[in-house]
Amino acid sequence: MNARGKKDPTFEEAMARLESIVAELEGEDRGLERQFALFQEGMELARFCDARLAEVEKSVEIVLKESSEEWKTAPFEAAAGAEADEADDAGRG
Repeated sequence: MNARGKKDPTFEEAMARLESIVAELEGEDRGLERQFALFQEGMELARFCDARLAEVEKSVEIVLKESSEEWKTAPFEAAAGAEADEADDAGRG
């Protein structure tokens, strides 16, 4: 629970709310007070998501360390993964 007494959202709920905040800020004109309130909420959610991702990353590293010596941690490279997927798709076509 957080300081307000409400249950913390799940990572997915926080991301969905962040997406809705972005859509609202990009939409119709909002007053300065409303925009600032949305900005504050968005920053709080972004910090929450960042912390959850860091926790999961540490957990994954622990699991990999506890596994056999064959397992190694490596940084995720989205571009390399996307290129491999495109090469796979091209090979099927």
